[in-house]
Amino acid sequence: MNIKTVCFCIILGIATCGYAQNVSAPKYKYSYEMICLDSTYDAKVDPKLAKYVAKKRAQLEKQMQVVIAHTETEMESFAPESPLSNFLADILLEESSKYIKDTAFANIDVSMLNFGGIRTSMPGGDVTVGDIYRITPFENNLTYIVMKGSELRKMFERFNDQFNAPYSGATIRYKNNKPAEILIQGRPIDDSHLYKIVTLDFVSDGGDHLMEGIHYERVEYTTMTFREFLIAELKAMSSRGETVTGKKDGRAEFR
Repeated sequence: MNIKTVCFCIILGIATCGYAQNVSAPKYKYSYEMICLDSTYDAKVDPKLAKYVAKKRAQLEKQMQVVIAHTETEMESFAPESPLSNFLADILLEESSKYIKDTAFANIDVSMLNFGGIRTSMPGGDVTVGDIYRITPFENNLTYIVMKGSELRKMFERFNDQFNAPYSGATIRYKNNKPAEILIQGRPIDDSHLYKIVTLDFVSDGGDHLMEGIHYERVEYTTMTFREFLIAELKAMSSRGETVTGKKDGRAEFR
């Protein structure tokens, strides 16, 4: 093989094991074959399969091009808060309760996402299904949590100008780059109160260390991905004639 050729190989192997009578140690036989996954691997393409793939690709591209919303201007995502991250956290807080049957989560106090899950900006003008797949490509499902205010405080107190997340329903006022005041729904956080949080399973399971080590009183997982939720809500907004808007509003205040 030419040294300059970059090639991935898969080793396919079969191991057999037999126990002979009166023999304590098993006998093994191995066989393997190396398959080089370069351009020659698919040199002979099945025409029927190629036609099927082309048909499905065309159908998928058509679905990705469907316009589901309209924005006034391009919306970017950046820490500690931004037009896109605020919009996504806000719509999650405002509309997510209807996707869970348990009435215990009827009134959500705080929504929480992660900046790593927002992969690109939302374009100005028409927004397509494909745009939403590019913004939120991960299979992260909506998750509902009940936790004490003391645990919610512990989570927010980890935040600073370098480590934080998109959220809604809360305001954090920083001093010397540390949270000095935390308001939930406009009121000072109460350590003994049980707060209801909507987030993603990635975050609730410790992703990005946002809720790592935080104790939950209760957690409910759903099968709805954040992407499915967002597409449904954008379609609903469009049907009402609403334009997508987002802005920085001072929910993270640095002194």
